Amino acid sequence: MFSAARILAIRKSKGFSQELLAEHSGVSLRTIQRVERGETVPRGHTLHALAAALSVSLEDFRAEPAPETAPVSSVSTAAGPPPSALRPLRPDPEFLQLLNLSTLSLLVLPLLNVVAPLVLWRRRRHTVLHAAEVGRRVVGFQILWQLGCFLAYGLLLGAYQVANALDLRPWRGGFLAVFILSYLLNILAVVYYAGRLRRGDLAIYPIRL
Repeated sequence: MFSAARILAIRKSKGFSQELLAEHSGVSLRTIQRVERGETVPRGHTLHALAAALSVSLEDFRAEPAPETAPVSSVSTAAGPPPSALRPLRPDPEFLQLLNLSTLSLLVLPLLNVVAPLVLWRRRRHTVLHAAEVGRRVVGFQILWQLGCFLAYGLLLGAYQVANALDLRPWRGGFLAVFILSYLLNILAVVYYAGRLRRGDLAIYPIRL
């Protein structure tokens, strides 16, 4: 049986904070907190990711390790960087701001608000402190916003078709109004959370990947 106490002890012995372990393993900070409190039993992908990030075998997470532990090389490192590449993440507040503000590229081309931060996040999440968590929040919000826009446009199109079938005269500027309003809400959200990031508040956006 995997032991929450063993996972906690190994993390501390490696000098990893919960946040640093989340950065290197790709496992969310909330999941790591729940695992170490014994509120959830880690399985499959989560176990392999944590073991790879901590450079240990899965047997090391058991309450009573077996006499012969599996070699570290047998642990899949697909969920994170190889153990030899682990090193302290460097703080870079400017990059976190760039990660957030890159979503404004939607003013140049639709969907760049998702693609631009996604590329930046994947490139630097294992080297910049907090980049993994901030990236999840930024990209997650932009995906949700994009889906919300598609849904709103679809509903509006359906309403127009019904109105035409009933010989009604719908407001022709509806699509433009929804388009402008949705973009304004996104821009205001980006600017608002940029201010919070500047103050060191990483709890930005209500959703993350």
